[in-house]
Amino acid sequence: MSNQNTATSKGLGFLGEDLFVEGTIHAEKKMVVGGTVNGSVSGDQEIVVTETGNINGKLEGSTVLVAGKVAGDLLAHKRLEVIASATITGEVQVPSGQLLIHEGAQLEAQCGTLFKELPQKQATS
Repeated sequence: MSNQNTATSKGLGFLGEDLFVEGTIHAEKKMVVGGTVNGSVSGDQEIVVTETGNINGKLEGSTVLVAGKVAGDLLAHKRLEVIASATITGEVQVPSGQLLIHEGAQLEAQCGTLFKELPQKQATS
């Protein structure tokens, strides 16, 4: 139990493998997903989807590491690493040169490149 308190004080969010969540989750600090989420997951920092993690919906984070399953759109603002045990289906957007796919990973997705600064849409007259 003291490990959980230490993790919380350091700003680590943890969704254990025995948990099932339906809805939207947002974390300001690092988040580890080992359970199942039906909905969207977003974070301001690193998001780790462990081998037991399963996300059915949108996943968005600064740095994303996937070892489990993601079925939905995935947006990594800085970097995406796909571990050999991972399965990703959907649309993936990541900055150019910041996608690492380990041998054995399953990626059935349309991949797009994120630009550092997206131009703002201007009203046309």
